[in-house]
Amino acid sequence: MKIAIQTLLLPGDSLDERFANAARFGFDAVEVAVGPTFDLAARLPEVRRSMVGSGLPIAAICTHPMHDPFVPDLAERERRWAALAELIRLADELGAGGVVSVPVRPPHAFPGPDDAAGEPFALAAAAIRDWAERLPTGGGRLFLEPLNRYEAAFLNRVGQAVDLARRVDHPRVAALADLFHMNIEEADLGAPLREAGARLGHVHVADNNRLQPGAGCLDFRPPFAALKATGYEGYISIECFSAGGPRIAGDPEAALPATTRFLREVWAAA
Repeated sequence: MKIAIQTLLLPGDSLDERFANAARFGFDAVEVAVGPTFDLAARLPEVRRSMVGSGLPIAAICTHPMHDPFVPDLAERERRWAALAELIRLADELGAGGVVSVPVRPPHAFPGPDDAAGEPFALAAAAIRDWAERLPTGGGRLFLEPLNRYEAAFLNRVGQAVDLARRVDHPRVAALADLFHMNIEEADLGAPLREAGARLGHVHVADNNRLQPGAGCLDFRPPFAALKATGYEGYISIECFSAGGPRIAGDPEAALPATTRFLREVWAAA
């Protein structure tokens, strides 16, 4: 089991401190969250230094809504595809597994007005395949993340992300499973993961209340048993939020080491 945590959830006044704390709390890697306040290209030397200082690799790069590619304006859409390609390049440079991407979320909807006559998943697959085929050689993948119905209207279930990745049929595109969203959308927390098999590239975890695992009442045993059954070797990365943004319930100095212990205990018992 390889456990990662997003940078936004780690305490520390600098990236060096956050990475050092992640190592001290028992995490195996860090997932770097990028967006308007964190330009990865500009801060690449800092990220490299933090990796070396902590001894922790980068599990993945997590994007912001500003990177969601399927927006109505075609020029903006191309700009976002280019930004995702650059993040994939940086992921390869850092040795990260890939880039987490939500295809589209409000206020936008898919398909846009110019695509209204087509079948959404076929259109999405064709656009993603065209983008993936133009990537330079590398191993970093695009992880397609489904969100629950309250946060997105397109791509809500793991099976849909797997189907989209299958339609794209490119080695640099895979599905992501987020247990918080699954707890809302799925009838079973294990079956979609077993059915995903090798198409599953990355996993996000939060408890049912979107706080850290162990701070709610979600049963992690069925999904962990499913991941073990399929031989999943990717990262299980903590991504948890509350109404005010990223948040850990309790003092991170105690809560985050407790979280890694909790996850490893449940994984061992699953």
